[in-house]
Parts: sequence; structure tokens; C-alpha cells
Amino acid sequence: MKYSKPKSGNVFKLIIRDIVDSNRGLWIVFKESSTVHKLIPLGFAVGLVGGILTKFIALEYIILLLTLVMIFTTEVINSAIEEVNDLVTEEKNERVRRSKDLASGSVWVWHQCYIIEFFFFLICHLIHFAWWTQIIPV
Repeated sequence: MKYSKPKSGNVFKLIIRDIVDSNRGLWIVFKESSTVHKLIPLGFAVGLVGGILTKFIALEYIILLLTLVMIFTTEVINSAIEEVNDLVTEEKNERVRRSKDLASGSVWVWHQCYIIEFFFFLICHLIHFAWWTQIIPV
């Protein structure tokens, strides 16, 4: 199906169409991405359990949650880049492989941020260091 620019018309119909298209895209990512249906829930569970056991503060939960949102967002972009690359060519191509590797690298960076944040919070609570008091005046 060839993409066509929406015709001008009823703005509400266009908004509804955009919402439907966006939901379809999210459904594809939820269905096909192992990061979205395995790693993000695992990270969420580990962060929640670790946080409960060591008594994370609300700010730490918010930071971890925002990082999971960034993992999800970069995974959506990564999936879109991979789809476009597969559309361009199905043959082995070094530039296509490189493009896919670069896109997946952004997802990897956010996974590492989540891991570093989680262990930083965990260690701070285990040694009873209130890191947030160094940043936010209490």
C-alpha cells in the first residue's frame, strides 16, 4: 500500500486517523519486539522488587520509570529504522547492517543507563547514603 498524504478536511477525522495509526504501530512493537515484551517488564519487576526491599524513594522510582520509557521510545524508533531498511533491500548490505546496529545501539545505551541507575540507588540505600540530599535541599 502506497502512503498518501491525508487530504485536508475535518480535523477531528484526521486526529482520529493519527491515533488509530499510532496505536497500530504500538501494537506492532508490542507484538514483535522482545525488548518490549520481555526486557522492559523484567527491568520494571527488578526495579520494583529491589526498590521495595531497599526502600527506594519516589524520586528513584520516577527516574527508573522515565528510563524505561526512554528504552521503549528508542526501541520503537529502532524497530521503525529496521522496517525501513528491510523495505529498501532484502539482500545483505553492509550499510543496512551498520544502520541497524547503530539504531540498536541507542536501545543498548538506555538499558545500560537503567542498570547503572538501579545499582547506584541500591548501593546508596545499602550504605545508607541519601544521595538526593546532595542535590535537593531538604
